[in-house]
Amino acid sequence: MIAAIALTLALCENVAVTAAADGPSFTVTYNAELSDTFTGPVYLMFTESRRGRPSAGPDWFNPEPFYRINVEDWKPGETLEFGPETAGYPTALDQLPDGQWRAQAVMRTDLDGASIAGQHSFVSDVVSIENGSDSSWPVAIEINTPFKARGMREIPGSRILKQRSDLLSDFHGRDIEMKAVAFFPTDFEKDPDRTWPVLYVIGGFPGGLDQAPMSQMMWRDPSGTQELVIVYLGAECGTGHHVFADSANNGPRGQALVEEFIPWLESQFPLTALPEARLLTGHSSGGWSSLWLQVTYPDFFGGTWSTAPDPVDFRAFQEVDIYQEDGNAYQQMDGSRSAVGRGQDDKPSIYLDDFCQMEEAIGDGGQIRSFEWVFSPRGEDGRPRPLFDRRTGKIDPEVAKAWEAYDISLILTRNWETLGPKLKGKVKVYMGNSDTFYLDAAARLMKDRLAALDADEMIVMMPGDHSSILFGPLRGQIMKDMKARLLLLNQ
Repeated sequence: MIAAIALTLALCENVAVTAAADGPSFTVTYNAELSDTFTGPVYLMFTESRRGRPSAGPDWFNPEPFYRINVEDWKPGETLEFGPETAGYPTALDQLPDGQWRAQAVMRTDLDGASIAGQHSFVSDVVSIENGSDSSWPVAIEINTPFKARGMREIPGSRILKQRSDLLSDFHGRDIEMKAVAFFPTDFEKDPDRTWPVLYVIGGFPGGLDQAPMSQMMWRDPSGTQELVIVYLGAECGTGHHVFADSANNGPRGQALVEEFIPWLESQFPLTALPEARLLTGHSSGGWSSLWLQVTYPDFFGGTWSTAPDPVDFRAFQEVDIYQEDGNAYQQMDGSRSAVGRGQDDKPSIYLDDFCQMEEAIGDGGQIRSFEWVFSPRGEDGRPRPLFDRRTGKIDPEVAKAWEAYDISLILTRNWETLGPKLKGKVKVYMGNSDTFYLDAAARLMKDRLAALDADEMIVMMPGDHSSILFGPLRGQIMKDMKARLLLLNQ
C-alpha cells in the first residue's frame, strides 16, 4: 500500500534514518540501562501534532493511531515487531494515513497509574515520518529514557500527604499508598487550640493528584477567608478510577479511606473528628465517588455536594439499560448505536462500540474497564468479568445482577427506611440537562425513584452540559450551603 517513508530519528528529531522492508512496520528494542527484563504492555503511539508528545494520548474525542504488544520477560536487545497484525486503534498499522506523523514507543511501568505514560514510564526518542514518500520499512526505535511527568506545581499552604494502607497492601500483596493534597487556610497555625473541618474533594477520571490544584481554585473562599481545610483525595489506580468503593478486584478502597487514611489525617493535624466536619464534593467520577461515600458511610460524613456523577442508576448506564432482558450494550431498542459522548450540537460524538475498541487497544486504565474493575465480580482468570461481550455487545445478565450492589438509585430505594433518616439534608446532586456523557438520564431516573420517597430534592437538574454547570452560580450556592452545614458544629 505504502512504498515509502522519509524519516528523522532523535529527541530533537534532527538525525536522518532510513529502513528497508515491504510495508509499514517498526522494530522496537530497549536499552539495558532501563531494566534487565520487562513484563507488561509496550505501545507504539502516533500524533500529527508538531508539539505534543505522542505518548500523551489517546484523546477520547479524537484518538490518534496507537498499537500495543504485551510482553513477558522481554530482554534488552530483543526485537518487537509492530506490523499489520499488531493490535491497535483506529486502523491497522499498514493503513496509517499518508502525511506527517510523529511516533514514540512506550513501556508502561506504573502499576498505580491509569495512563499509558502517566507519572512513570520508559519512552523512546520521537520519530518523525512523512508517510507516502519513496523510502522503505521497518523503522528501528529504541526505548531509552525514563519518563517522569512534571510534578504538581508548588502552591503556598499546600502539602502532599501519603500513607501506606495496610488493608490495600495486604489485598494486593505489595505496598499501596493512600495519597492526597491538603490546602490549609492562611491562619491554620495561628490558633493552636482550634480544630478545623475538612472538605474532601474527589476529581474526575482518572483522579490523579495532578488535578488537585483545580480543587483549591474551585473551593477556596473568594473573600480570602477559609473556614475549612481542603483535602483533594487521589483516586487513580492502575485500573482507572477506583471511586472509593470496596471491590472484589480493586480491594477495600472505601474501608481504607474511612478506617485508615482519614483517622490518620485527623491524628496528624488539628482536624475536627466529627461527622459534621467531614464534607464531600466531587465531579464526574468524583461526583459518583462522593455520593457513594455519603450513602455508604452516612454516619461518618456530614454531607455531599456531588456534580455530574457517573451513572447513579444502571437502567441508564449512559445509554444502556444493563438490566434489559437479552440486552445489548452497543444497540438501543430502536436499533440505533449506543453513544457515550455528544457534541455541542447534541448529536453523538463517541459511540460505545468504537470507544470499547479503543479501550481494548489500551488495555487496563480505560473508563469502561474501570467500571468493571469496581463493579464486576472476579472471574476465574483473576480479572473482572466483563459486563458485555466486547465483540457483540451482548450483556451478561449474571454480571449485571452483581452490579446491583453498586447501583446507588437501587440501594437508596431498597434501604430507604434506614438510610433516609441518616441522609436527611446531607445529599445534593447537580446534573446538567444535556450532560456531555449522557449522565443526565440516570439522574432523572434516580430523581423519579426519590420522588416516591419524598426525597427528590436530592437531585437538582439544571441547564448545561458536563462541565458548564460548574462555571455559573452553582459553585457559590454550594459554598453557601457548606457554610450553613458547618454552622451546625457550633450549635
